[in-house]
Amino acid sequence: MSKILLIKPRFIELGFSLITQPVGLMYIGAALQRAAHETKIHDCGLDYKDLHILRSTLTGWKPDFVGISIIITELENTKKIMKVVREILPDVPVIFGGPWPSANPEEAIKIIGADFVVMGEGELVFPELINAVEKDLPADSIPGTASLVGGQVKINQVHPLTEEELNSLPFPAWELLDHKLYAKMDSMASVGHRPYMTIVTSRGCPYKCAYCHRTMGKAFRKRSVESVLAEMEELRFRHGFKEFEIVDDCFNLDRKRMHAILDGIRNRIGDVKLHFPNGVRADMLKPEDLKLLKLAGTVSICFAIETSSPRLQKMIHKNLNIDKAVCAINASVKEGIYSIGFFMIGFPTETYEEAFDTVEFAARSNLHRAVFVYVTPFAGTELAEMAVDVLKNKSYIIHLQKINFYNTPNISAMTDSQLQNVFQRGYRRFYLNPKRLLRLAIRYPRVLYLPQYALITLIKTLPKSGKFV
Repeated sequence: MSKILLIKPRFIELGFSLITQPVGLMYIGAALQRAAHETKIHDCGLDYKDLHILRSTLTGWKPDFVGISIIITELENTKKIMKVVREILPDVPVIFGGPWPSANPEEAIKIIGADFVVMGEGELVFPELINAVEKDLPADSIPGTASLVGGQVKINQVHPLTEEELNSLPFPAWELLDHKLYAKMDSMASVGHRPYMTIVTSRGCPYKCAYCHRTMGKAFRKRSVESVLAEMEELRFRHGFKEFEIVDDCFNLDRKRMHAILDGIRNRIGDVKLHFPNGVRADMLKPEDLKLLKLAGTVSICFAIETSSPRLQKMIHKNLNIDKAVCAINASVKEGIYSIGFFMIGFPTETYEEAFDTVEFAARSNLHRAVFVYVTPFAGTELAEMAVDVLKNKSYIIHLQKINFYNTPNISAMTDSQLQNVFQRGYRRFYLNPKRLLRLAIRYPRVLYLPQYALITLIKTLPKSGKFV
């Protein structure tokens, strides 16, 4: 059997130091261990500046295969990693996975230099690919993979896991990580540094938001209530974790199941803290759901509003019912849950008036915290296709693969100065409110970390350096 090194690149800058456990790699690691492979995970959060630990591991351990899981912001770090891997182990097969390669397999192979790409969920595909390469069997027709064949990238159809297959997977290989790293870094929930564990209880989302890669597919597939509770019990009572961040695409899509999980947490696990930094559909939450979430230990929850404009909601296919979302926010705040709103500014055709209305919506809301981001058309999304048409009309020439949170074009109907103005106005209008600041300070889970987040927020109110690309 083979030695396999799984790598998580990182993007860490001032104002963006978020690191959370690479759950996907932990699942892949567990699947490889079940197939009797020796597996390690290297998180570049440990050495992202010079990759000295990675170099040592490659030199000393000499893996037979290297796997790298990538999101768009990690592309530059991935290029550095590839240079190191090819320098030390030039003949070792490198396999890419994760959202960016899944959406851009041809670029991953032809431009970045991967030998294979595993698209979508990899727990079954990755071991099958390793087995084929080990035994010198044909590896270019395995479903869910892409590879170079005769100078062209051959892409094989992805088959998402069935619900039965999802429930047959082993629990993530938690022991492959150094958990001290994550306890001292910002997490998705942004509620201060502390030991916690990330959990995924379901996969896939039936909604078709234009800005999403939909890496886990369109079909919603859920782990059984018993599987979720058994995982949490093991993490709580065997590994000592008391805080959990649940990062499903849409945790509350099946309301009956959500209630069963929350009841099970109360009755079987007890004193834990829950955070939902991602994947809660606001207009599907009812006041009684928020009450149960609070009783189960929920400390913080994020509501992805994106825009208050009905026109733009329809255009980006999110189709959020704003009135119902407001009811959910109010119920969450009433229950004493630290409530955060996500807003995107600068959608294609978005006018200054529409962006202004979104900012005012946030300012009027009862949210404790608001996060505003410039709309970023990531390659491989429908939003990127929209952006191409917009940029052509503006006579811009830009390579979509170079776009990320810190390098994005203005694809709205606003001028650059209008876009910057409304973005900065969002932070000023929201936070320069004494009553809100008092409520935030009272409800924030770890008050000692408030100065750090205040500094990050202040930076975002400053004018953007240079122009949009």
